[in-house]
Amino acid sequence: MWKQRNTALPGPEDEEAVYGRYLSSLLARGVLTKAGAIMKMERKGASRELAERIAEKFEEAGMIDDRAYALLFAETHPEWGRRRLQDELRRKGVEGRFIRKSLEDLDEEARAAALAEEWAGFGVEERKITERLLRRGFPFSVSRKAAERACEGEG
Repeated sequence: MWKQRNTALPGPEDEEAVYGRYLSSLLARGVLTKAGAIMKMERKGASRELAERIAEKFEEAGMIDDRAYALLFAETHPEWGRRRLQDELRRKGVEGRFIRKSLEDLDEEARAAALAEEWAGFGVEERKITERLLRRGFPFSVSRKAAERACEGEG
């Protein structure tokens, strides 16, 4: 015989605990921004106010840290330029001050040069290298210079 589970909906006093557990399980699987956490709880049915309150508590406890998220994100995407990193972090809801701080020591020229050297080694044309770098968020001047240097010894 099947056991019937208590399927009663949580009351207002239980909602915070339910969504708090949900957010804990999400954070156990990966890192989220504060905006991302709020969005996920809202999708699950939490009100905006409740989601913000829970996310604030997690932020105060150090379980959500947008500054650390921005730094980690920039470090783990070495194939992207400043513009692409800014756009992605902004899309994920990271505050502008955290974005600026995470990108202040970014060496776009070194990142672009490493990618251009790799692609030139595979025989990719200079024009195509420049286009690839532009799509990855590198400025035109940096992309062009990296592609030229990488292809100097080629062809």
